[in-house]
Amino acid sequence: MYNVTAYSLGDGYTPSHGVTASGERVQQGRTIACPRKLPFGTEVYIPSLNHTYVCTDRGGAIKSGHLDVYFKSVSDAEKFGRQWIEVEVRQK
Repeated sequence: MYNVTAYSLGDGYTPSHGVTASGERVQQGRTIACPRKLPFGTEVYIPSLNHTYVCTDRGGAIKSGHLDVYFKSVSDAEKFGRQWIEVEVRQK
């Protein structure tokens, strides 16, 4: 089980914002912030969302057992909130 939260850059962010720690731009449906023990490029499948994300970001609060999914919309991130859910980490 992972503690999975959601983040957004805000509904009005500009293109100059939104660069992840790996250098990629944030993308809904792709970007997930992972703890340092998971290398960039690691795939994270979340069965309850039936979706695979890619570790491309980090965060000061992202420690072991915690992931942070990117949503373009603040309201979508707020709806997702914080969930304890099963995930499958697919390291390459």
